Amino acid sequence: MKRFLFISYVFPPSGGAGVQRGVKLVKYIGAHGWEPVVVTPDRPSVPVLDPSLGQDLPAGLKVERIASWEPALGNAAGGKAGAGPVASGARDMLKGLASSLLFPDRHVLWLPTALAALGRVLKRWQPRVILVSGPPFSSFLLGRAAARLSGRPLVLDFRDEWSGFYARGHQPGGQGRLWGAAVGALEGSLVRASARITCASPDYGARFQVLYGGDPDKYLWIPNGYDPDDFPAAPPAPLPASPLRLVYTGTVMGVTSLRPLWAALARLSEEQRRGLVVEVAGRVAECESIQPGLPGLRVISHGYLEHRASLDRLLSSHALLLTLSPGPGAERVLPGKLYEYLAARRPILGILPRGRAAALVEACQAGVVADPDRPQKAAEIIARWLQDPPPPLPPPPRLFDRRQAAASFARALEEAERARP
Repeated sequence: MKRFLFISYVFPPSGGAGVQRGVKLVKYIGAHGWEPVVVTPDRPSVPVLDPSLGQDLPAGLKVERIASWEPALGNAAGGKAGAGPVASGARDMLKGLASSLLFPDRHVLWLPTALAALGRVLKRWQPRVILVSGPPFSSFLLGRAAARLSGRPLVLDFRDEWSGFYARGHQPGGQGRLWGAAVGALEGSLVRASARITCASPDYGARFQVLYGGDPDKYLWIPNGYDPDDFPAAPPAPLPASPLRLVYTGTVMGVTSLRPLWAALARLSEEQRRGLVVEVAGRVAECESIQPGLPGLRVISHGYLEHRASLDRLLSSHALLLTLSPGPGAERVLPGKLYEYLAARRPILGILPRGRAAALVEACQAGVVADPDRPQKAAEIIARWLQDPPPPLPPPPRLFDRRQAAASFARALEEAERARP
């Protein structure tokens, strides 16, 4: 079995949607002749923890947990913050300062100790390929250093688009023109130095090819997906018709704000809202509200839930909420949760701008899409569902099975070996 180094800042016990791609990769790629050696911080500075994700890791998985100098900003046990308001305010101030000053992101503070350990790790494991997943994109610098030290090819995995999306609003502090130019220059040098680029959306690779050149075959779309082990094989059980349960999972923040939903529900009558329950399972940014104060509306906030509990909320819903705010690059985004929504086989209300996510919902006949700037359409959809709850969906496309993604990653590693730049 061939060995590859998998550098991923987010890895169990880190929680959140971004962890899933790496977890399912190491779970299934062994079936395709590749053995991962994971490199990750021993104490990552992440907002939530989810130790339950470790249950998916294969027995005997080799993990190098390297010490980090990062302060534990935003760390939370079980997804719940432990600091009071004063400590939380100080923490947020420090995070904002770090985001503004540290390039390309605050997690660059992990690199000094990680680079110091890199030679030992490479000598011990002798990987054939270096694979790095981001964000955080500072980890790509560690991957390039590993490729240069070992003489092995580099594969970069973009879970998010960097210069075209993440650094243009999603990444705190990365708003200025000079910052954007620096990100673009660094991204270009890293992409050109890589043998293969894997992307969570096909549009990321297409954009990179235009910007940075290279053979189109260098850029490979590997969608996020669903793990069949996480979902029942039987059709969804029927639910009571009332109240209508709309469920949202994931972080509520600017790019995934629920404000368009509240605007739509404000157009319903109080009596209609009494027949509705909105459940939110995930972190909520301080600038967002999930209690809009609409008479008759019941909103249940679960906070961050472990992955299994979050999936249980999907399966207990009548319909699922998928939101994406208009903005630079939003049309190219394919949210990771979309695939698990498909696997839950519950209809989707997508409050989305026109783009990849909206097109995928419609292509899979998985629900309906409403423009975030036109709340009346979403209100009409919900009103219709209050009268006649939507039926469950058919099984999801096999294209989005996580085992298929592992096979695609294995192909990318094989091609990288043959096409070493």
